[in-house]
Amino acid sequence: MLGRYESFPETVHGIARFTSPSSIAKMQEAILHALYQLNHEIRDLKRIVPVSLLKCEVSFEFGVAEAEEFNYLDEEELNKFRKSVVDKTFSVLDFFCVVRYHVNKKGKRVPLKFDYHLLRFMFYDGNMDLRVTHERGAQHISLEELIVFIAKRVNEDLTKKRLEPLTLEYSRTL
Repeated sequence: MLGRYESFPETVHGIARFTSPSSIAKMQEAILHALYQLNHEIRDLKRIVPVSLLKCEVSFEFGVAEAEEFNYLDEEELNKFRKSVVDKTFSVLDFFCVVRYHVNKKGKRVPLKFDYHLLRFMFYDGNMDLRVTHERGAQHISLEELIVFIAKRVNEDLTKKRLEPLTLEYSRTL
């Protein structure tokens, strides 16, 4: 099934609830576009986690679910989902998220251990829940920081389209 990972784990390590006056279709389009853009960026960790002692670069790799697998969120996948959202919205959108960390040593990018997450966006009546499962990794970015960072990027996309941003109602990590 498009957008849904059939084996999403029962155990969730972080959850956040957002409200938005924007339509579910607009929220879904903004989420897909924001994650697609993050697939093409490299950031300094301190821009995501201001109090980190680690000096490294961060990049992301997002894949969007389709039944039992995830497809890298490239332009082709983005367009496929945009066309689908026009016809019907999804009650759930699942993503695989790899957070990649690299340090620069003598001009070379040296990888550190990566973080692997599963993200589930659930939509209903002007609300959206984001559930995060941490699969493995060092968690140089905490789940709460990851949730806030993703929400900020989605809000940037909504604002560019002159839509109301998401409002965080609550967030909890285990």
